[in-house]
Amino acid sequence: MMMFVLRACFLFFFVFWPSVFFPSASFAADPLSERDNYQTLKIPVAEYGFRGVGKDGRGQIYLTSLLKNGIYVLPPSCLKQDCATFLRMRSPLSDPGQVVGLPRGGAIVLLRLADRLIYIPFGCYSSGCLRTIVLPRTPSYPSSGVVDPVTHTVWVTEQLADQVSKIPSGCFRTSCMKSINLPVKGAAPSGMTVIPGKGLWVTEKNRDRLAFIPDACEKTSCIQEVPVPFHSQSEKLHPFSPVFIGDGKIAFLLKRGRIVSVMKTGSRGISFVFLEMERGIGRAASIVADKKGNLILLAKGSRLHVGKIRLSKNCLHEDGNSLSACTEIKVLPISGGSPTGLAEGRHGEYWMTLRNSDQVILFRLNSSHCFGEYPEIRARCYQTIAFRRGETLYHREYHQEVSH
Repeated sequence: MMMFVLRACFLFFFVFWPSVFFPSASFAADPLSERDNYQTLKIPVAEYGFRGVGKDGRGQIYLTSLLKNGIYVLPPSCLKQDCATFLRMRSPLSDPGQVVGLPRGGAIVLLRLADRLIYIPFGCYSSGCLRTIVLPRTPSYPSSGVVDPVTHTVWVTEQLADQVSKIPSGCFRTSCMKSINLPVKGAAPSGMTVIPGKGLWVTEKNRDRLAFIPDACEKTSCIQEVPVPFHSQSEKLHPFSPVFIGDGKIAFLLKRGRIVSVMKTGSRGISFVFLEMERGIGRAASIVADKKGNLILLAKGSRLHVGKIRLSKNCLHEDGNSLSACTEIKVLPISGGSPTGLAEGRHGEYWMTLRNSDQVILFRLNSSHCFGEYPEIRARCYQTIAFRRGETLYHREYHQEVSH
């Protein structure tokens, strides 16, 4: 036993004890020199993940952020991050998507994964004043919404539930909502557009049809379906992003944005015109109608494109050839990101959100100077609102994140 104790003391004295009196070089060095092992790097991925964008009747802009799990509210004169107010969602991973701006101010935001709607009253600048509207059926995945500017009724498509929910004006609770089932299960409603005071058209993604729901309709039997007569032998059409242009015309996208279609309704029946996107332009991601009856288009290919389609009588013929001649599409010289949201602003500008880019794009197409002889849109016709990215400290040896 004594021999064991002596051996232990011997090992301690010659192995550990010298380190007490003779510190190693790493300990003896100036602690400040350790800073050389660290460097500040900008996070290489998007931090905000903007999805939806919308404007209410008083000019406020609402931006939904997937990665921040919240909503940015920008006053009418705000064109930078510093004047925006951030509202965080109460439930995690709620996936805030499309924004429905209300005519009297405020907005409704669709929480796709949470199967809920969030009502933002006008003047709400904190998470405490947000109101939650639980959809009556789950899973529902609310994917799109519109508001009727005449009746102020809000309509929401529930893609997984194959139904449309009708929310009367002033209704901010589940009990006053009405749900209308589409005629066939598995239709997967992908978008809708409202005819003011009359009803709405819904695109059925899996059935290649459009469904018209009158404003007074509250049951399946009053829904009228119209098939899209585009001949495709091996590929589904998957209609989405419908837009009411006016004068009985509805525009929407087909085949994942490779085709733009215009449906004309009237006393002579229903007819369609189709425009196939050029390969160099890519696929259309979103469309909106301006106040003059033109169609504003965003397309994503190797580069981001912005286009305007004039939909006058001379441009709409059954063969669709003249529609190409009435289209102007230019490159928007913005690097990175795919368009996710598009909305018209207060002064005729358009707000665009990008999926993988921490910036919001504003562009104006009300001037003839924007579409010149050059392939790119003029620099004075667009601007970017950059949102700040955080910085992270990394150790050069261990490649380990230390702090934000």
